[in-house]
Amino acid sequence: MGKNDQHAGVIGSETRIEQAEMRTAQAETRTEQAKTRTESAETRTEQAETRTELAKTRTEQAEIRTEQAETRTERAELRTEQAEMTLQRVVNKEVRLNPEISTRFLKAIPVKAIADRKSPLEQLTGRQREILQLIAEGQNTKGIAELLKISPKTVEYHRMKLMDSLNVHDVPGLVRLALRVGLIPQES
Repeated sequence: MGKNDQHAGVIGSETRIEQAEMRTAQAETRTEQAKTRTESAETRTEQAETRTELAKTRTEQAEIRTEQAETRTERAELRTEQAEMTLQRVVNKEVRLNPEISTRFLKAIPVKAIADRKSPLEQLTGRQREILQLIAEGQNTKGIAELLKISPKTVEYHRMKLMDSLNVHDVPGLVRLALRVGLIPQES
């Protein structure tokens, strides 16, 4: 090999070394970029998890507020029922009022409206009363359907209609109403 060939071989080797160094530098740059992207993805994942946890917390808080509102509504309905029963007893003269109650207050009460008011059962059809009684006795939809020889969908329809008529929105409310109006006997 001549000097020129050696010199060309050295230059070729140097070029390959430089190219290899450039590829190494490019690979290191890509590795750093990949690490940066990975860190960004991890940060976004953590942020998404935090948002999910916050959403769950807000959902739980909303559920608690809903339950509290339902409890307040039930208490208000109970107080209203108690007041209506007391007023009904006053109208029917079953109870004497304390003399301290002013006659102005009594004049403000719509006595005729209370006296003319139908009992909750009078608002229902015979079939609805029958289904209400069976619900209050603990029968489920399928059992009621079998007893009355109708379809479960028909039972559900009657239950929906009687709930609408009575403005009661759950089965426990129906049972309480049935007990209150004497449709089923209270257990001791």
